[in-house]
Amino acid sequence: MVIGYILALILSVVDFFTEGLFSKASPNKMKFISVAAGVSVSYIFLILLPEIYSSAVAINKLLFFAILFGFGIFHIIEKYIRQNFTGPELRKEHRLIHSTTSFIYFFVVGFILVKLADSNYVHSTLLFIPIILHIIIDSLPRRHTKKYHLRVLSAGSPFFGALIAAFVDVGTIGNVILLGIIGGALLYTVVRESLPRDREGRPLYFIIGLLFFTILILLLWSMGF
Repeated sequence: MVIGYILALILSVVDFFTEGLFSKASPNKMKFISVAAGVSVSYIFLILLPEIYSSAVAINKLLFFAILFGFGIFHIIEKYIRQNFTGPELRKEHRLIHSTTSFIYFFVVGFILVKLADSNYVHSTLLFIPIILHIIIDSLPRRHTKKYHLRVLSAGSPFFGALIAAFVDVGTIGNVILLGIIGGALLYTVVRESLPRDREGRPLYFIIGLLFFTILILLLWSMGF
């Protein structure tokens, strides 16, 4: 369905144009992060986990490992960088590995958006919402590169993945595995980076994001989606 390609293209465009959207001192930055965290938590617990559970029960329980893999691989990459590099080398390696993993991750996101839209455009759109919020967060508060062609390449990864989805079919099991990996990585991002720690964060804005997305999901359920 064409909506999958449209959603992937929007992700790429937003990724390109939102770099450096907020400054480090922006009072709105933490509010936005808190809202995004609330939306993501609602999506993970009300949509993603039940979707993976139903697929795992119907096909094979080993599909549960896809979420575990997605969460674990991001954690391992982060720990490897932190424990093996320091100072300027840490920043360089973190930037390089972060750019590479982000490209692959959002490439898969674009691929899955198309596959989900083919069977259920509502589920594809629900995945799109927390992903686009995290794309904006990921660009805060600095630009990753000033080189235009590298920015285009990096930002274009979701749309590239969507284009590949038109020619590659990994089957139902493959789609569930990829969705689980995306979900596990999203869960790690929420727990590690998006849920503000200690005295940081805006609980009210987290609740707003949580309630907004939960109400949206309940409305869709009542409509039979």
